[in-house]
Amino acid sequence: MGGLPGADPVRYLPVKPEVVVEIDVDQERLEFGRYRHRPRVRRVRGDLAPDLVDERQ
Repeated sequence: MGGLPGADPVRYLPVKPEVVVEIDVDQERLEFGRYRHRPRVRRVRGDLAPDLVDERQ
């Protein structure tokens, strides 16, 4: 579940990671568990495999 209070629930569909991308965000840390604005894809990282990426970075 997620979304804004009073709004319809946000659907969640887990997927198998197959591609690594860099993203740009408007703030360094999450605010209340989310970014203020939607992250944007910067570029595809064909030189990295999903199993080599640390999700905490």
